[in-house]
Amino acid sequence: MKLLIVILAFMNWYYIPYESPSAPVEVEGVDVNLKRNELAFTFLALSDGEAALIQHANGENILVNTGGKGTMKELERLLTLFHVRDISTVIITSKEGLENLSEVITTYHVRKVLAGGSATQGLADKMIPSDIEWKGWKQGDVVKLMPGLNAEVIFDGMEENEGTDVSFQFFHHQIFYISSASHNSEQYFLAEPLKNVNIIKLPHYAAKNTFSDLLIEHLDPQLAVIFKSSAIKPDPDLVEMLHEAWIDVYFTKQHGTVTIKLTDSNYDVITIMSKE
Repeated sequence: MKLLIVILAFMNWYYIPYESPSAPVEVEGVDVNLKRNELAFTFLALSDGEAALIQHANGENILVNTGGKGTMKELERLLTLFHVRDISTVIITSKEGLENLSEVITTYHVRKVLAGGSATQGLADKMIPSDIEWKGWKQGDVVKLMPGLNAEVIFDGMEENEGTDVSFQFFHHQIFYISSASHNSEQYFLAEPLKNVNIIKLPHYAAKNTFSDLLIEHLDPQLAVIFKSSAIKPDPDLVEMLHEAWIDVYFTKQHGTVTIKLTDSNYDVITIMSKE
């Protein structure tokens, strides 16, 4: 798998070709250069919270969650660098993902919001314009989001440490965006034939007791992504288990923004980091 590294230094972006020792090349933004039947799934590196950007070759953008408290300016800066001016749909997988929703809707002309049960409880506190299409989805629902991209709600919980767990399927690729970390959700995942999972987003910032070795073995992913939290640190034992299972682990705190560029047959990983 080809690995490209992009470095953000202050307001300048630099691109270092993987196959060449040449000096970094300054660019004004990030163009994932999507062709027909290609998709980019980007885990955005914010100082706190989760936000992921889905971009299709047809120019459509979808945002999964909206980052943590006080991160709206960071989110705007990253979306600008990815040339995002409008967002068709926002997907909310937990109450924490609602933090910047009102500002995102206003700034990016959002037309639709999809949210599971745990998130809908917090929507009442958000200023959602009346012309926004709001749809609650439940366990088992399958939604076609973009050409070739379907999203299935695997589990939707309302208890503590539960949220909406979504499998994004693009051709034969599967990205499992996990938000739940309870006994109930684990038992449900273990009972489901969740095969061919390529990539997982770990729940609750990979905190202690949020993910078991049984789940790692059952899902058997190739790559795992861990978002940064200002209050929670990843469990070293969990990280070690992932490494022992030969899973590539990407931390947005360490590696920066992580883009998975998918074609109908393979995928590449692009990392983008801020030089502080």
